[in-house]
Amino acid sequence: MGATETIARWIVNTNYEDIPPDAIRVANESCFDLLGVILAGSVQPVGEIIQQYVTDQGSASQATVLASGQRSSLANAAMANGTMGHALDYDDFGGFGHPTAVLFPPLLALGESIGSSGRDLMEAYVIGCEVGMAIQHATQYNQMNKGFHGTAVMGRLASTAACAKLLKLDERQTTMALGIAGSMAGGLIHNFGTMTKPLHAGMVSRDGVMAAQLAQRGLTAGAQIVEHPVGFAATVLGEGLYDLNDMAENLGNPFRIQDAMIIKKYPCCGGNHAMLDSLFGMMREHNFTYEDVASAEVDQSYISVVMLYTEADGPLKGKFSAKYNVAAALVDGEVAIDSFTEEKMADPKMRETMDKVSTRVFAKWEMVAGDFHQTLPVRITLKDGRVFEHTTASSMILGGQQNPWGFENIKGKFRDNARLALTETGVDAAVDAWSDIPRMTDIAGAVRKTLVKNGG
Repeated sequence: MGATETIARWIVNTNYEDIPPDAIRVANESCFDLLGVILAGSVQPVGEIIQQYVTDQGSASQATVLASGQRSSLANAAMANGTMGHALDYDDFGGFGHPTAVLFPPLLALGESIGSSGRDLMEAYVIGCEVGMAIQHATQYNQMNKGFHGTAVMGRLASTAACAKLLKLDERQTTMALGIAGSMAGGLIHNFGTMTKPLHAGMVSRDGVMAAQLAQRGLTAGAQIVEHPVGFAATVLGEGLYDLNDMAENLGNPFRIQDAMIIKKYPCCGGNHAMLDSLFGMMREHNFTYEDVASAEVDQSYISVVMLYTEADGPLKGKFSAKYNVAAALVDGEVAIDSFTEEKMADPKMRETMDKVSTRVFAKWEMVAGDFHQTLPVRITLKDGRVFEHTTASSMILGGQQNPWGFENIKGKFRDNARLALTETGVDAAVDAWSDIPRMTDIAGAVRKTLVKNGG
């Protein structure tokens, strides 16, 4: 069998019972977390724009847009919720960028429409996630070096795989769905720090629904979309930059999700998180603030191409600036949603502190064997001459599987986010309904009763 056929067969034949319990646990945590992030994203400027756009389309009343409660087509509801889920860059990451923002919104729309159970959603989510992670693992992040956003590139096939599973497509239909999705792949890192980055997640969510539904209706595509000489891998990833056997043969062997996912503590690019963990650790241990700091030095990997902005001139760009994040952490003692506002950027204390921060990006040849996961230190020099340095390993980022928050803390994050869109009573109802997704039997009812502003 070719790679595409192997992948399609695995999608069709893998069931909930085949998935390790730890993978289901992580899937549940990630999807629950994303629901809160979507609710918070619904009141952000990009959330308001995408909701108005969907309203203006005047399409079928098939699925719910959070938290307004408006009804739209499956594809448009998935696009709106996916965009809002990535609006704050507060959704999880790991594996192939931001998996849950491109997997759960389309599954939520489809699941609401066809009466899926929570187990159905978890099964499809894990299967889609594993497909995306297998492709990413086989490329060793080379697509990012080319300027592609992994969430958008790997996410198209991952989202489509998840939707195909939820719709119970057969092997031929699943192969066609993957073929359709292969022609949709895109998403450029140049758009990081703009509203188009969250739109990447929205478009992938929409396209997963579209590809699976078109294949279900009989639309045809190339049957070797992954391995063909002018297919997805060679054309999008780049000839010689992938391993087809690794990509296809190792699906679910082992499952990767339970080791890869990171629930975000901070609403900014994941490239900041190890640095911020180090900085906050030093601030707690040595009890200093921005006023005590003479200078801050941050080392970054060459792969930090995603951290585009040295001097951020807007809140969205601030999410992709190490200097801005260090300054926000030092000034406020936290990095939160309110850290990325025009008012905060105009604060003279922020500019004063940013001027103390310097960054150094290591070239590939300077890293150990080109290892972009190599840990890099943060150095703080205080005005009294003391110097502190700390390094947080990428595997030990707070919220990752080696250093987890714990579900009670994830609930706390959910509550903080959901309060931006729901009443306190609504937040309580949403937590009760969605904390244990595998046990849910009425997805449609739970969406309407707990994830919209007026409870239906």
